[in-house]
Amino acid sequence: AGPDEIPNGSNHGLSSESEKRIRWVHHVPFYVRPAIPAILNLLASALRWTSLVYIDASVVEMMVSGLELTLSVVAARIFRKRIVAPRRWVGVTAVAAGVIMIERANSGKSSGDEEQG
Repeated sequence: AGPDEIPNGSNHGLSSESEKRIRWVHHVPFYVRPAIPAILNLLASALRWTSLVYIDASVVEMMVSGLELTLSVVAARIFRKRIVAPRRWVGVTAVAAGVIMIERANSGKSSGDEEQG
């Protein structure tokens, strides 16, 4: 088994390069580690609340769910150097296209409302 071999036959796992990218986490004190996801969760909640002020709730939920999936895969590839299977990229592209279509449909609805008012 070579150093870049992916365990258990997974085609989207961590490589040796991705392990190098996350070594800094081991140097973070144990009492600070919970703050990292907590701050990111607080930011996500603030953005979700802000978007609910300006956009319909159903549209927000569809867009946020799609963006969470899309951005998590992209971030895993960029920051953690995870190996992402081509089939997964096809799925992420389809979800991203769906999010764009939802946004476009909602922005068209909003401009139509302004013209009537």
